[in-house]
Amino acid sequence: MSEHGNRRVGGSRRPIHRIHLIHEAVKEGGYPNCRSLAERLEVTDKTIQRDVTFMRCDLGLPLEYDRRMHGYVYTGAVDEHTTIGMGAKELAGYLLAREAIGAVRGTGIEQVVREMFSQLNRMVEYQVNVPCDHVEQLISRRTRGLARTDPETFGRLAEALLGQLEASFHYHKIGAERTEPRRVQPYHLGEVDGCWYLIGMDLKRNALRTFALPRISRVHVETVSFVRPAEFDGAGYLDRSFSVWSVQEGETAQLVQVKLRGYAARMAQERRWHPTQELKRLDTAGELVELRFQVSRPEELLRWVLSWGSKAKVVGPECLKQRVSMELTRMRDEETLDWGD
Repeated sequence: MSEHGNRRVGGSRRPIHRIHLIHEAVKEGGYPNCRSLAERLEVTDKTIQRDVTFMRCDLGLPLEYDRRMHGYVYTGAVDEHTTIGMGAKELAGYLLAREAIGAVRGTGIEQVVREMFSQLNRMVEYQVNVPCDHVEQLISRRTRGLARTDPETFGRLAEALLGQLEASFHYHKIGAERTEPRRVQPYHLGEVDGCWYLIGMDLKRNALRTFALPRISRVHVETVSFVRPAEFDGAGYLDRSFSVWSVQEGETAQLVQVKLRGYAARMAQERRWHPTQELKRLDTAGELVELRFQVSRPEELLRWVLSWGSKAKVVGPECLKQRVSMELTRMRDEETLDWGD
């Protein structure tokens, strides 16, 4: 076979496969160089040089060229248990984590996050031989109602959170005509359903409150420090909520029962909306189920119930049944109003 044919065969290998072969050749000793490795792997000398640069700069391997022996050698210990490249789980983790860029797309934070991924991007490009710019075209995640977050607001709140410093800002509650000043001890920043929220101790109300970042403005990091309660678990706090509202001290959880049928019943068996969620099949085919939740504010589930349309029926509590009935009545009444169409 001609040299051109050999090089083409070797070039069909994935880059990460070549990295493994170069790694094994160097471990064997014998000081392999670009020419010997290129002939062995059926690629060009320049390809080997790129691979060696990747091994040094991106994988951090102590690979050096010994001028006296005219070949490559490891100048330090190389952990035999170290995996060069990514396995299926690592690749999945990278791709899912990369989707976090979507949460800050269009903000000043986006470029910072992309730069943080740059080294991993090169790793994946070697792994699958696909430019990472193409990954977004091949794998994507769609989040409805993605809320825009001002990077300056996020950054200042994060500064206060990490430094355990009080923060003051103006907050615009839904339905309010104007903003109002707040001063909080920030405990946690969390993203739920495409929107970032701050959980903190509202000093005026002396109670935990949850604030949506898009409605926060004029953030100022104070010089007054505080000690975050060691027992506070921000992620757990959000896990206990149906959306972002969790059971507060002094509140009693109520049992919510909702029946779902048809496609809604099938989807309910694939998903988990709340840590207290219990599902009971009401028929053998799984076309009728009952979901139960323990929540402090049943009205939280109003939008969720309505999203299923005729496929959902509230069994209890009575307050939620009434809220659903009232909302349906209002929707019918709104049809008679002038919407300016």
